[in-house]
Amino acid sequence: MKYSNDKIILRPLERADIADRLRWETEETEWQLWDGPWEYEGRTGGERAEKAAALERRLLARLAEEEPEDGFPMGLEICINHPAQTHIGWCSAYTIDEECCISDRGDRYAVGICVPPRSMRRKGYAAAALTLYLQCLLESGLSEIYTQTWSGNLSMLGLAEKLGFEEYLRKPGFRTVRGGVYDGLTFRLNLEKFYHQ
Repeated sequence: MKYSNDKIILRPLERADIADRLRWETEETEWQLWDGPWEYEGRTGGERAEKAAALERRLLARLAEEEPEDGFPMGLEICINHPAQTHIGWCSAYTIDEECCISDRGDRYAVGICVPPRSMRRKGYAAAALTLYLQCLLESGLSEIYTQTWSGNLSMLGLAEKLGFEEYLRKPGFRTVRGGVYDGLTFRLNLEKFYHQ
């Protein structure tokens, strides 16, 4: 299923997207300085190749999955809403537990977004995409939605605030990034703020 607004289109993964995702994982990697950088720091060439191969396997498996008839999509690709429908990133949801740790057994949903091409940032695409994804999740029946980041990711902090997320949990000194110590942050969506943005 596709969702769109005047700026972007959210749609399921297509085979052609895999090349973009692998390029962003291995070549155009500046975004990794901001989106979970602790996952990327210090990786060897072999480890990067292993992670890229694992990503490719996961994406190919997603292609084989059927879209859910009920519920909501756990991940959608972001494209610019123009004739070429340029692929610029993805939105996803994942589960967290009561301590706001990522867990397959968690009963709360958190959302994330990534727009790897630097040239596509600061144009309103991320806000438009995450707004649309949140609307999709809310319309499916979710009433409590979270997002997570670290205190050094100023762009995500600004986006979260703009969309109506409020700080829910702060874990002081939880992340070390490029030698600095940062807090781990979880935000919960304030529905009133979201609907009145």
